[in-house]
Amino acid sequence: MYNNPAMTVGGGALASTGLGLMTSVWLGLAAFAMVALGAAVMRIVPRGGNRS
Repeated sequence: MYNNPAMTVGGGALASTGLGLMTSVWLGLAAFAMVALGAAVMRIVPRGGNRS
């Protein structure tokens, strides 16, 4: 499969052009992951707020 030039070129073209829907899904997942990671970091990292 990997030695077939047609498969390699076809797979590369499909990956570079991207499907509209799937690209939107992946970008949405990436954005959600970034927001979730930022929220987790904000909860973990201590901020110099109200110290007693």
